Amino acid sequence: MRKLSKYKSWQKWVLFIFGTFLLALGCACMIQAELGVSTWDVLHTGLAAKFPISIGLGVIIIGMLLIGMKYQLDRERPQIGTFLNAILVGVFLNLILASGLLPDGGQLWLHILLLVVGILLMGFGSGMYVGSGIGAGPRDGFTLALAARLNWSIRLTRTVIEATALGCGWLLGGGPVFVGTFLAVVLIGPLIQSSLFFWRAQVAKLDEKATAAAAKTPMSS
Repeated sequence: MRKLSKYKSWQKWVLFIFGTFLLALGCACMIQAELGVSTWDVLHTGLAAKFPISIGLGVIIIGMLLIGMKYQLDRERPQIGTFLNAILVGVFLNLILASGLLPDGGQLWLHILLLVVGILLMGFGSGMYVGSGIGAGPRDGFTLALAARLNWSIRLTRTVIEATALGCGWLLGGGPVFVGTFLAVVLIGPLIQSSLFFWRAQVAKLDEKATAAAAKTPMSS
Protein backbone atom coordinates (compact mmCIF):
# COMPACT_ATOMS: atom_id res chain seq x y z
CA MET A 1 0.00 0.00 0.00
CA ARG A 2 2.99 2.30 0.43
CA LYS A 3 3.66 2.24 -3.32
CA LEU A 4 0.01 3.02 -4.01
CA SER A 5 0.10 5.96 -1.60
CA LYS A 6 3.19 7.43 -3.26
CA TYR A 7 1.72 6.93 -6.72
CA LYS A 8 -1.44 8.79 -5.83
CA SER A 9 0.40 11.47 -3.91
CA TRP A 10 2.64 12.90 -6.64
CA GLN A 11 -0.19 12.93 -9.20
CA LYS A 12 -2.42 14.90 -6.88
CA TRP A 13 0.33 17.29 -5.84
CA VAL A 14 0.95 18.17 -9.49
CA LEU A 15 -2.74 18.97 -9.94
CA PHE A 16 -2.80 20.97 -6.72
CA ILE A 17 0.24 23.12 -7.50
CA PHE A 18 -0.63 23.69 -11.16
CA GLY A 19 -4.26 24.48 -10.30
CA THR A 20 -3.08 27.00 -7.71
CA PHE A 21 -0.79 28.59 -10.32
CA LEU A 22 -3.67 28.85 -12.82
CA LEU A 23 -5.82 30.51 -10.16
CA ALA A 24 -3.08 33.09 -9.50
CA LEU A 25 -2.60 33.63 -13.24
CA GLY A 26 -6.32 34.24 -13.60
CA CYS A 27 -6.24 36.80 -10.79
CA ALA A 28 -3.29 38.54 -12.45
CA CYS A 29 -5.10 38.65 -15.80
CA MET A 30 -8.15 40.28 -14.21
CA ILE A 31 -5.97 42.83 -12.42
CA GLN A 32 -4.16 43.73 -15.66
CA ALA A 33 -7.46 43.93 -17.56
CA GLU A 34 -8.51 46.87 -15.34
CA LEU A 35 -12.19 46.07 -15.99
CA GLY A 36 -12.97 44.86 -12.49
CA VAL A 37 -11.34 42.28 -10.23
CA SER A 38 -12.95 39.46 -8.25
CA THR A 39 -14.54 40.26 -4.89
CA TRP A 40 -11.61 38.90 -2.86
CA ASP A 41 -9.09 40.69 -5.02
CA VAL A 42 -10.89 43.96 -4.30
CA LEU A 43 -9.90 43.33 -0.68
CA HIS A 44 -6.35 42.23 -1.55
CA THR A 45 -5.73 45.26 -3.77
CA GLY A 46 -7.32 47.46 -1.10
CA LEU A 47 -4.82 46.25 1.48
CA ALA A 48 -1.99 46.88 -0.98
CA ALA A 49 -3.32 50.39 -1.64
CA LYS A 50 -3.67 51.25 2.05
CA PHE A 51 -0.56 49.60 3.45
CA PRO A 52 3.02 49.14 2.16
CA ILE A 53 2.50 45.53 1.08
CA SER A 54 2.19 43.71 -2.24
CA ILE A 55 -1.08 42.30 -3.53
CA GLY A 56 0.31 38.79 -3.10
CA LEU A 57 1.18 39.45 0.52
CA GLY A 58 -2.38 40.68 0.99
CA VAL A 59 -3.60 37.33 -0.34
CA ILE A 60 -1.39 35.48 2.15
CA ILE A 61 -2.43 37.65 5.11
CA ILE A 62 -6.16 37.27 4.43
CA GLY A 63 -5.73 33.53 3.81
CA MET A 64 -3.96 33.00 7.13
CA LEU A 65 -6.57 35.07 8.98
CA LEU A 66 -9.35 32.95 7.50
CA ILE A 67 -7.54 29.74 8.46
CA GLY A 68 -7.27 30.99 12.04
CA MET A 69 -10.92 32.06 12.12
CA LYS A 70 -12.03 28.69 10.80
CA TYR A 71 -10.06 26.92 13.53
CA GLN A 72 -11.75 29.08 16.15
CA LEU A 73 -15.13 28.03 14.75
CA ASP A 74 -14.70 24.26 14.43
CA ARG A 75 -11.39 23.40 16.17
CA GLU A 76 -10.45 21.15 13.23
CA ARG A 77 -6.78 21.20 12.29
CA PRO A 78 -6.44 22.49 8.70
CA GLN A 79 -4.80 20.36 6.03
CA ILE A 80 -1.30 21.22 4.83
CA GLY A 81 -2.78 22.01 1.42
CA THR A 82 -4.89 24.78 2.93
CA PHE A 83 -1.79 26.58 4.23
CA LEU A 84 0.07 26.00 0.97
CA ASN A 85 -2.84 27.33 -1.05
CA ALA A 86 -2.82 30.62 0.88
CA ILE A 87 0.94 30.98 0.46
CA LEU A 88 1.35 29.78 -3.12
CA VAL A 89 -1.43 31.89 -4.60
CA GLY A 90 0.16 35.00 -3.10
CA VAL A 91 3.67 34.04 -4.21
CA PHE A 92 2.59 33.08 -7.73
CA LEU A 93 0.53 36.26 -8.07
CA ASN A 94 3.47 38.48 -7.12
CA LEU A 95 5.80 36.64 -9.49
CA ILE A 96 3.37 36.87 -12.41
CA LEU A 97 2.67 40.58 -11.88
CA ALA A 98 6.38 41.36 -11.49
CA SER A 99 7.38 39.34 -14.56
CA GLY A 100 5.91 41.84 -17.00
CA LEU A 101 4.70 39.00 -19.24
CA LEU A 102 1.07 40.11 -19.16
CA PRO A 103 0.24 43.11 -21.38
CA ASP A 104 -0.32 46.39 -19.55
CA GLY A 105 -2.66 48.78 -21.29
CA GLY A 106 -3.47 48.62 -24.98
CA GLN A 107 -6.74 48.60 -26.89
CA LEU A 108 -10.10 47.74 -25.35
CA TRP A 109 -10.23 44.31 -27.00
CA LEU A 110 -7.03 43.35 -25.18
CA HIS A 111 -8.50 44.35 -21.82
CA ILE A 112 -11.64 42.32 -22.58
CA LEU A 113 -9.53 39.33 -23.62
CA LEU A 114 -7.55 39.48 -20.37
CA LEU A 115 -10.77 39.67 -18.38
CA VAL A 116 -12.31 36.65 -20.10
CA VAL A 117 -9.12 34.59 -19.85
CA GLY A 118 -8.77 35.58 -16.19
CA ILE A 119 -12.27 34.42 -15.26
CA LEU A 120 -11.80 31.14 -17.14
CA LEU A 121 -8.44 30.44 -15.49
CA MET A 122 -9.73 31.24 -12.01
CA GLY A 123 -12.64 28.83 -12.40
CA PHE A 124 -10.62 26.08 -14.04
CA GLY A 125 -7.67 26.38 -11.66
CA SER A 126 -9.86 26.40 -8.55
CA GLY A 127 -11.62 23.22 -9.63
CA MET A 128 -8.26 21.60 -10.37
CA TYR A 129 -6.65 22.25 -6.99
CA VAL A 130 -9.80 21.40 -5.01
CA GLY A 131 -10.31 18.25 -7.08
CA SER A 132 -6.82 17.05 -6.18
CA GLY A 133 -7.99 16.45 -2.60
CA ILE A 134 -4.84 17.96 -1.10
CA GLY A 135 -6.78 20.61 0.78
CA ALA A 136 -9.48 23.22 0.30
CA GLY A 137 -8.62 26.90 0.12
CA PRO A 138 -8.92 29.12 3.22
CA ARG A 139 -12.07 30.81 1.90
CA ASP A 140 -13.82 27.52 1.22
CA GLY A 141 -12.98 26.12 4.63
CA PHE A 142 -14.08 29.27 6.45
CA THR A 143 -17.36 29.32 4.50
CA LEU A 144 -18.20 25.75 5.52
CA ALA A 145 -17.27 26.32 9.16
CA LEU A 146 -19.28 29.55 9.44
CA ALA A 147 -22.30 28.02 7.70
CA ALA A 148 -22.27 25.13 10.16
CA ARG A 149 -21.93 27.46 13.16
CA LEU A 150 -24.73 29.82 12.05
CA ASN A 151 -26.90 27.09 10.54
CA TRP A 152 -27.02 29.02 7.28
CA SER A 153 -26.94 27.62 3.75
CA ILE A 154 -23.51 27.54 2.13
CA ARG A 155 -24.77 29.80 -0.67
CA LEU A 156 -26.04 32.45 1.77
CA THR A 157 -22.88 32.25 3.87
CA ARG A 158 -20.57 32.62 0.87
CA THR A 159 -22.65 35.54 -0.44
CA VAL A 160 -22.40 37.39 2.89
CA ILE A 161 -18.67 36.71 3.19
CA GLU A 162 -17.90 37.87 -0.36
CA ALA A 163 -20.08 40.95 0.02
CA THR A 164 -18.19 41.78 3.22
CA ALA A 165 -14.82 41.30 1.49
CA LEU A 166 -15.98 43.45 -1.42
CA GLY A 167 -17.22 46.23 0.87
CA CYS A 168 -14.08 46.28 3.02
CA GLY A 169 -11.84 46.26 -0.04
CA TRP A 170 -13.77 49.08 -1.67
CA LEU A 171 -13.53 51.20 1.48
CA LEU A 172 -9.77 50.59 1.51
CA GLY A 173 -9.51 51.83 -2.07
CA GLY A 174 -9.20 48.44 -3.77
CA GLY A 175 -10.49 47.46 -7.16
CA PRO A 176 -11.41 48.43 -9.70
CA VAL A 177 -15.01 47.38 -9.02
CA PHE A 178 -16.48 47.27 -12.49
CA VAL A 179 -18.19 44.94 -14.92
CA GLY A 180 -15.53 42.25 -14.44
CA THR A 181 -16.30 42.07 -10.72
CA PHE A 182 -19.94 41.23 -11.36
CA LEU A 183 -19.11 38.83 -14.20
CA ALA A 184 -16.77 37.02 -11.83
CA VAL A 185 -19.54 36.69 -9.22
CA VAL A 186 -21.88 35.15 -11.80
CA LEU A 187 -19.47 32.99 -13.82
CA ILE A 188 -16.69 31.72 -11.55
CA GLY A 189 -19.00 29.54 -9.42
CA PRO A 190 -20.38 27.51 -12.35
CA LEU A 191 -16.90 27.28 -13.87
CA ILE A 192 -15.48 25.90 -10.60
CA GLN A 193 -18.30 23.37 -10.40
CA SER A 194 -17.68 22.11 -13.94
CA SER A 195 -13.91 22.01 -13.44
CA LEU A 196 -14.27 20.26 -10.09
CA PHE A 197 -16.53 17.59 -11.61
CA PHE A 198 -13.99 16.97 -14.39
CA TRP A 199 -10.91 16.78 -12.17
CA ARG A 200 -12.54 14.62 -9.52
CA ALA A 201 -13.39 12.17 -12.30
CA GLN A 202 -9.77 12.21 -13.51
CA VAL A 203 -8.44 11.68 -9.98
CA ALA A 204 -10.86 8.77 -9.51
CA LYS A 205 -9.51 7.16 -12.70
CA LEU A 206 -5.93 7.59 -11.49
CA ASP A 207 -6.86 5.98 -8.18
CA GLU A 208 -8.44 3.03 -9.98
CA LYS A 209 -5.33 2.52 -12.11
CA ALA A 210 -3.09 2.81 -9.06
CA THR A 211 -5.19 0.27 -7.17
CA ALA A 212 -5.05 -2.15 -10.07
CA ALA A 213 -1.28 -1.70 -10.45
CA ALA A 214 -0.73 -2.21 -6.72
CA ALA A 215 -2.80 -5.38 -6.75
CA LYS A 216 -0.56 -6.88 -9.44
CA THR A 217 2.67 -5.90 -7.68
CA PRO A 218 3.97 -8.27 -4.94
CA MET A 219 4.16 -6.55 -1.56
CA SER A 220 7.72 -6.03 -0.40
CA SER A 221 8.58 -7.03 3.13
